[in-house]
Amino acid sequence: MSAPLLTVYESSNTDRLSISAWREMLAEFWSYRELTWRLMSRNFAAQFRQSFLGYLWVILPPVATTIVFALLRQAQIVNVPMAEGAMPYVLFALMGTTVWGFFTQVTITTTHSVAGAGNLVSRIYFPREVLAVSSALNAVINLCIRLVVLALTFALARYVPHWQVVFAPLLLVPLMALAMGLGLLFAPVNTMMDDMGRMLDFAFQFGLFLAPTVYPTPRLADITGKWELALFWIHSLNPVSHFLHAMQSLVETGTFDVTRGLVVSTILSFLALAAGWRFFHICEPLLAERL
Repeated sequence: MSAPLLTVYESSNTDRLSISAWREMLAEFWSYRELTWRLMSRNFAAQFRQSFLGYLWVILPPVATTIVFALLRQAQIVNVPMAEGAMPYVLFALMGTTVWGFFTQVTITTTHSVAGAGNLVSRIYFPREVLAVSSALNAVINLCIRLVVLALTFALARYVPHWQVVFAPLLLVPLMALAMGLGLLFAPVNTMMDDMGRMLDFAFQFGLFLAPTVYPTPRLADITGKWELALFWIHSLNPVSHFLHAMQSLVETGTFDVTRGLVVSTILSFLALAAGWRFFHICEPLLAERL
């Protein structure tokens, strides 16, 4: 009588540091794809359970931010100049805050994904990347809801974007890669230091002004003061800005320039995803004991 087959999971740091670990990471993640889908469905159904406003919370943050800044601009409390031929400010701000909110949610939910599933991590074996990816996919569903609101706002404003705007979601792929890479880097740290989540919340609230979300990037040729020059360089150094510039250009002109900043930001995004996933995989054996 043959002995029963046993599946042994090893957490050797040597194996996790080797180049061959990439093949194991991809194969293991693919084999648990159904679990990823089930966790995503569960998270989406449960995120606003027992909430009076329900899924309205998905659209309220970008809409409320847009309304506030539109009123401040209308009252001339905040000076936000728009270039000639640009889309109306309300559409500009709503589009910017929607994309920034997506980047923020993917990063923060990925960061909290392991710490928020403490009992599941400590009792059952599965690749912990499943938690991060399911959280990120939940953010994608929320983004789809917000894009419907954005499209309705375009219709109400009677502003017709160029048809090439249908390619704008392709620019969200590297943006999501950047967000997931950062989240995977921060997730192991968040299991040891609760302050990481609070630090990210603060950083992303302030970071809203470090990208062309509610304030456009000044043109270098039109800059007259130090404040505008500082804003120009801050926006230029922020990888998210280049994706936003390309999306805004697709809406307004139907084209966008493949600038050096866009190319560098795209490469940096996928490198961040690779580095974050590898770091997360190396730290994976320590996650359960830290919770």
